[in-house]
Amino acid sequence: MSSHEHMDCQEALDRLYEFLDGELTPDAAAAVREHLEACAGCVGLYDFERAYLRFLEARTRAVGAPAHVRHRILQELFGEEAQPE
Repeated sequence: MSSHEHMDCQEALDRLYEFLDGELTPDAAAAVREHLEACAGCVGLYDFERAYLRFLEARTRAVGAPAHVRHRILQELFGEEAQPE
């Protein structure tokens, strides 16, 4: 996307999680950021998702997932057996 093209709401929302995770190229991140600065509806969703991810990160660090939950997640994601702790 060139700097003179504008991203619409659907494109911005489709890339929101990649943006939050820092996984976009600098140009794509700038396009999402530009859209969020101009769009009250999308920035509201961005603020909610960012706060939710921060909450999840804080809860995970503070509590940690039980071993049986980590095991099930690894099995579902990778079909692997989790190593017992």
